[in-house]
Amino acid sequence: MKLKDVKDVLTFAAFRPEPDDSSAPWSKRFPRQRSLLLNLNRDGVTWRSVEKGGALGEAGSIDGTDLKELVTDMAEEWRGLTDDGWCAISVNNRFVISLETNLTRKKGAEELIRTNPKAALGSKAERGKRYAVKHNSESNTSVLLAVDEEYVKQIEQVFDGAGLKVGRLCCGVFGLFSDAIDQMADAREQYLKSNPEEPLGTVVIVACCEGSVCVMTTDGDRWVELRSRSGLYTAEDLQPVLKIMMPLIENAGADAQIVFTSDAAGAAVREMLASALPNQRINDISQGDGLWTLLKEK
Repeated sequence: MKLKDVKDVLTFAAFRPEPDDSSAPWSKRFPRQRSLLLNLNRDGVTWRSVEKGGALGEAGSIDGTDLKELVTDMAEEWRGLTDDGWCAISVNNRFVISLETNLTRKKGAEELIRTNPKAALGSKAERGKRYAVKHNSESNTSVLLAVDEEYVKQIEQVFDGAGLKVGRLCCGVFGLFSDAIDQMADAREQYLKSNPEEPLGTVVIVACCEGSVCVMTTDGDRWVELRSRSGLYTAEDLQPVLKIMMPLIENAGADAQIVFTSDAAGAAVREMLASALPNQRINDISQGDGLWTLLKEK
């Protein structure tokens, strides 16, 4: 055994995942290194640094529509916020989220959908797309994320050319939405333990992330209807997001609960929703740094 290997064992480094191991949580991949979290929007980029101890650090944003130009202009500053150039990137445009049925759930299917989507999705797979999936454990429905492969390749090429390493690529609103589903499933399980004869009823899940939104109606353990849009609203114009949410909420009925989650700027959407529905119960599970915390911890 080499001296370095001995030191790694003594310092527990041998038991940590490698920096490029995308299956491990970000915080465990870089426990003592500075790194950078970014969210790529249609008209700009927002970011937050992660300090050596894991705390969130410097925040920033820049407007623009040319990704290569933005990354080139900001590369030196972004590299300076990291120890080795590692970045986790949230894609906030050029994606589609849909509700599907009867997707395969055989062992290894979730990994297969990323590496060979045609084998996993069959006729539902489109050329030029990369996929991720969230299954309903209680029924045959699934939420499917599709991102333009050309855009993913462009991101990887542009960041690599700027001396930045892409350690993870994800979709922020899909991540917030998936996390809300998990929290709701846990809450439903606890509720049924105390109220086994009383169904939970209809719940509408709303996830917002820097202009993008995903809304889904659930009835008990069934996922019923879903709508999603990217680049739908701005801080100055929130009405488009209300228009996409209201039909599902109205169809769910006055007794339906709303589970709301968002990035920090989404508080304005929640306030608008509460104003439009003063008698409807809204359970806001958002964290102050929701998107950044999700990217850092998952």
